Amino acid sequence: MKEKLRAYLPDKRFFRLVLSIALPMMIQNTFTNLISLVNNVTVGGLGTEQLAGVAVANQLVSIYIMCIWGTMSGAEIFGAQFHGNKDMDNLRNTFRFMILMALLVSAVSAVIFLAFGEPLVRLYIYSDAQGSDTVLALKEGTRYLRLLIISFLPLGLNMGYTSILRVNDENMVPMYSSMVGVVSSLAINFLLIPRLGIVGAAIATIASRTIEALINIIWCHTHPDRMPFLKGAFKTLKVPGKLAKQILVTGLPLTANETIWQIGVATITQCYSYRGLSSVAAVNIATTVQMLTSVSIFALGAAIGVVMGNLLGAGDKTGAEEASKKLLGFSVIVGLGVGLLLLILGPLVPVFYPKLSSEVHNIAKWLIWGEAFNAVLNSFYNAAYYIIRSGGKTVTTFIFDSGFIWGVSVVAAVIIAYFTSIPIIPFYWIEKVLDILKCILVYILVKKGSWIQVLSKDTDGILMTL
Repeated sequence: MKEKLRAYLPDKRFFRLVLSIALPMMIQNTFTNLISLVNNVTVGGLGTEQLAGVAVANQLVSIYIMCIWGTMSGAEIFGAQFHGNKDMDNLRNTFRFMILMALLVSAVSAVIFLAFGEPLVRLYIYSDAQGSDTVLALKEGTRYLRLLIISFLPLGLNMGYTSILRVNDENMVPMYSSMVGVVSSLAINFLLIPRLGIVGAAIATIASRTIEALINIIWCHTHPDRMPFLKGAFKTLKVPGKLAKQILVTGLPLTANETIWQIGVATITQCYSYRGLSSVAAVNIATTVQMLTSVSIFALGAAIGVVMGNLLGAGDKTGAEEASKKLLGFSVIVGLGVGLLLLILGPLVPVFYPKLSSEVHNIAKWLIWGEAFNAVLNSFYNAAYYIIRSGGKTVTTFIFDSGFIWGVSVVAAVIIAYFTSIPIIPFYWIEKVLDILKCILVYILVKKGSWIQVLSKDTDGILMTL
């Protein structure tokens, strides 16, 4: 029993390896999420309606972000393995694929939000017992959403460049660019929001994302010694058809998964909004705090993708299997730390929103505690998800991830929202408790080991066994 347990505990060497990859990402994600927190606090000073409107707009934009992230993540699977076996030509082609897909997804998303922005925001706006101004919330949310469309181009390009930097083990650059982005967002927020309201918040977000993208892009193209595969990257925009097809076959289920999963999250949030604007504001506060405090969980997932991709790219299947156990154990430790932090922050965070009602404060506190309970589950599942995905089992992760949220979480949310009068706090907690089942199922899948496969056998083709 002790030997089995020891296999899941990371030793010092393994801890240093993962931390060297994850720490810069943790710092980067912390600063990136600080932008959302700064927006929340400053917009929250305007009132519940403004905060609710901005929260709805951000929820919709998150679908676009997850769609791009899924596209980048699918390409990263190949990029990590090409980097592992020093295949610079295919790494260059993978980068081209990332940029082209970022531009395509950004353009399509912009058209959708321009055409259907207001009716989409309207789905989340319900009056509550305090008689909040739903017309104002709808107006502010729609305006903010349309302004954020301007940020899609720099955000999409930045996600492409950040992905290729991560694959190439250049994690410090995105970290520094995020730090600069947060400082600029902070300054512009406090300067413009008191004068321009949510328009000022939108300008701050657009400016910070543009600055962050420019830093990463300029650094990449001025350091050919560190990023040799970018030399001549844009002499042509063509990507070899065979490689593009292989990335799409592996990446499309992943992109679909991230998009469909985020739509599922948005649907659950829409169900929460049925309890009124106070619930929308409180959910927004809780999820923003959760995102900020859980950067270590998400960074661990990204580090897992790099570590496992390099091991599999080098053909070390035994090392990959051993590493997967240590990464799962590491994820539990990280989740416990995040949960403890959220427990402490629960009663403190609402203090930063003095203009919101005591009802919103109380709801937000209990929802943050719900996220504290969920932290270990979230960390464990996130690690298992990346382990399975690193071997190219993207169809499996699609069925598992999107299947669970739509087959269990969304169904439960719809039933509770529309057929019961359960208040928002127990409603939210029920959704978190359901994740226990998801963790049990994913652990069984990882333990089977069927995810272990090498995708990059040579430069001419990629072994695909989905």
